Amino acid sequence: MTLPTVINKYQKAVTVTKLKRIYSLLTNATQRAKNDFGPSEYWDYPISGEQASDITQEEFFNRYYAPYLQTSKMKANLLGNSYKVRNISGGDAGYTDNAVGRGTRFRLNDGMCITMWSNNQYFVFTADVNCEKPPNVLGKDVFDIAELYWEGGKNLQSPPRQARIKNEETRKEAIEECKNDNYVDGNATICFAVFVYDGWQFKEDYPW
Repeated sequence: MTLPTVINKYQKAVTVTKLKRIYSLLTNATQRAKNDFGPSEYWDYPISGEQASDITQEEFFNRYYAPYLQTSKMKANLLGNSYKVRNISGGDAGYTDNAVGRGTRFRLNDGMCITMWSNNQYFVFTADVNCEKPPNVLGKDVFDIAELYWEGGKNLQSPPRQARIKNEETRKEAIEECKNDNYVDGNATICFAVFVYDGWQFKEDYPW
């Protein structure tokens, strides 16, 4: 086994561990917040339009999530456009700290970061499993982990777009989407859904 192969295998294993952890943290935090604040459909969301609220994304996070994430201090990231995410194929994913709709990026004590964003249909949690450290690539260290709806069920949906992958054929389509995922259309990305569908692993044909 060559050194690059060993390194690649190790990086995948580390990412798997971190994705399982951030998923567990978010789902557990959501349940605990529901226990304290009631069903999520009655929460205050930082959105615009008819259901507009005065709460900011930072206030939303500090109220419903920060107390349950086992972290003593959440720090806003201020890198601006110097933090830039690309997709697996190398293209610009349209994601910087200053991108329209991006909320404050919070740093957890274990070295992961969470960003919240919305498109006024759903509210998405994006995780960068090693924060500013490279590669900063969608589907390798940056993943959309969950959608918290305020329309429809208004419950934590994780992973986003899982319903898109129903069989092997739609999985192939999802793999192709993952290769070119970006935020131009305002939707959550599908790479994490592929990872979960495949049994919480990166299979050989995953575009790592």
